[in-house]
Amino acid sequence: MKTHKFIDTPIGRLLLVVERGALTAVFHDLHKPPPIPSAVGLPFARILGANTIPGLSNGSGAPGTSGGSAGSGGHTSAAGGSGVVEEHMSAASLKADTATFNRASDQFRAYFAGSRRAFSLPVHANGTDFQQKVWAAVLAIPYGETRSYRELAAQLGNPLMGRAIGAAIRVNPLSIIIPGHRVVRSTGGITGYSAGPEVKRFLLELEAGDAIRPAA
Repeated sequence: MKTHKFIDTPIGRLLLVVERGALTAVFHDLHKPPPIPSAVGLPFARILGANTIPGLSNGSGAPGTSGGSAGSGGHTSAAGGSGVVEEHMSAASLKADTATFNRASDQFRAYFAGSRRAFSLPVHANGTDFQQKVWAAVLAIPYGETRSYRELAAQLGNPLMGRAIGAAIRVNPLSIIIPGHRVVRSTGGITGYSAGPEVKRFLLELEAGDAIRPAA
């Protein structure tokens, strides 16, 4: 059962998805193509209207829950930390999910403030063996550095599979945490990012220490 929370960031809203205490997805609300429903628990377009969908939470309270179709009667809001929990979700599960949301929110806040370079969170990303290998290679790119698709392909044993590398990065479910924005063209061009090239450029400049920080 997946729970959800939006957080506001300098690049717009990020949707955090947690299941069994592990962060399973981070998507920008401009994510293209939209993540498949199984990645977030509901059709993405419906989650974007979270203010009107029972069982989803914006803001700083406990996350909402999802366990079926929206509005089915199986959802109840847990916003504010004192609502009724969805009947199939135990209090212990909700507590674990809320703790992960709080840690993730704090770490994203520190990341965008320029004071955190790596995330320390319980995560679980579903993918094929090949996708997992690509994501592991991307995760190993140091903060403030970039790699080309060709370099990653060579690192994984076949310098001709740059397109396959790009395809695996596009379906990375943990945006920023698995830093696909650090992968660029061999020419250094900034293209091919799920939230758009301007967001990718912002993240690279942030990590280079060149981003304009929002006012505190």
